[in-house]
Amino acid sequence: MSKLDGIRNPELRAHKLVSVINKVLLLHNGPILKFSLTFPAVDNTEYGFSKEIIHEYIDQWIPLFARKGIKQLTLDESSKLEDFRRHNLSSLDLTHLTLLRVWFPYTPTLGKFTCLTNLELVDATSNFGKSIFHCPVLEKLTLIICEGLFPNNFCAPNLKRLVQIYREITSEYSLVGLKNLSEYSFMLAGHPVTQAKTSNVAKVLGGVHKIKRVSLAKYSLKYLAAGGSPCRLSKPLSYLETLNIFDMNFFDLSEISCLLCLIRSAPNLCKLHIEADSFPEKKDSEEDLKNYCIDDSEDCTINHLEIVTFSKFHHLRAEVELVRFLLGHSPSLKIMSINGYERINRYDESTVADDMLQHSRDSSRAKLRRLDCPDVYDEFDGDLYWEDMDIPV
Repeated sequence: MSKLDGIRNPELRAHKLVSVINKVLLLHNGPILKFSLTFPAVDNTEYGFSKEIIHEYIDQWIPLFARKGIKQLTLDESSKLEDFRRHNLSSLDLTHLTLLRVWFPYTPTLGKFTCLTNLELVDATSNFGKSIFHCPVLEKLTLIICEGLFPNNFCAPNLKRLVQIYREITSEYSLVGLKNLSEYSFMLAGHPVTQAKTSNVAKVLGGVHKIKRVSLAKYSLKYLAAGGSPCRLSKPLSYLETLNIFDMNFFDLSEISCLLCLIRSAPNLCKLHIEADSFPEKKDSEEDLKNYCIDDSEDCTINHLEIVTFSKFHHLRAEVELVRFLLGHSPSLKIMSINGYERINRYDESTVADDMLQHSRDSSRAKLRRLDCPDVYDEFDGDLYWEDMDIPV
């Protein structure tokens, strides 16, 4: 039987809980390199806990963590409180920090996270504004449902991997200053609500010239397409090797233009994966969609593209045009795999596939392969926590 059974007072239950943790920490003789705490139920339930008391103990543990050489810290509020105590975590030499459903506890007046290499913020809240958080050796930054917090709130010259997942974006942002960024994953769950005056794709990706891998999901490509897309970016993405597009709407010609801009801007692209939206919304007229053609007058040769994968292929005019374009401009292409959407009539699928076989190919080695099951990619899974954040998928 638990020592907490039968205790209904939230303050007393909290004191009992943290006293056990306190005893374990104080009796531990060696270093404490990793500490993770998930807060119990909120204190308005019959058997809840007082979070204020737990936070008071965290303040007491921070000097202990500093002496014990802690490197990895995870705090999960389980449910957010408006009045969250801000702990001075920058006094710790942390390399990994994960905060879920909390107020981001750092302001420039508290110093810098001088040793932090991995920062994950999930449903974090703060008065971000134009604050700049200094993380000089940060290599990976994950922002999940952190409304109003963007990469330009961080001074992180060494950042190599950035993951962003938002419910909505109400303002413009860019990746300017992240000169060493090599991997970028961006998911936008809801329709963009901003009206871009200039090209978003140029603002966001135009300054990350060392990027090697880009993954876009849900409405992120639509966000980048806002404001129009140039034929190609003013400066090429010469390091970009892998491009993954999820939930692409082939009924939206602006998204197709944005994708072509990225392809034309990546002279060393090797792998391209495109997964179509299962239930796309029609954005352009039937006539425009029916007569859509990719302009071949623009000089474009994708010299290093070897592998192309289409998932949930609906056999729309725009999809077939993109297949034709890639086959005709990829001299190194080895294989193009196409997985048809499960609701597509098999006879229609076979007919369209036969038509695609007639397209001219720039590569004599290129093979077309039909997939019965779509390839599985885990760009937004793994160590992320977004599945619990009530994001529509």
